[in-house]
Amino acid sequence: MSTPTTGLAHFAGERHIRLSTYARDGAPVAGTTQIAVEGDHAYVRTSGRDEQNERLERYPEVEITPATLGGTPTGAPLKAHARRLHGAEARHAARRLARRHPLMQGLAAPLGCALKLDRPVLYELRLPGD
Repeated sequence: MSTPTTGLAHFAGERHIRLSTYARDGAPVAGTTQIAVEGDHAYVRTSGRDEQNERLERYPEVEITPATLGGTPTGAPLKAHARRLHGAEARHAARRLARRHPLMQGLAAPLGCALKLDRPVLYELRLPGD
């Protein structure tokens, strides 16, 4: 297992984060998700039909904050850059998320996507300048 060595290190022990993306008018839109940190980057998963994907494709700058399951911030926010993953990178990210959150990311999220005939979308988060 990799040891985090960057500003993302304090997210390694977090179960949930508040991921804020930005709407067309620049207003932040926040949602709660799970995170898996590996070295100088982190992984998150969204549903393929989620509007969050459109916002991330249009403007990949995000703000992440440690949070409770309900989305209440429990720490300081951190700016990050999101990059959509494909192929082997996406499979690696899915395995990292499943290892960190076996019940939700290893079982419930893939099953939910399959039942909705949807595909999961995985993103890599990196700090600006990395």
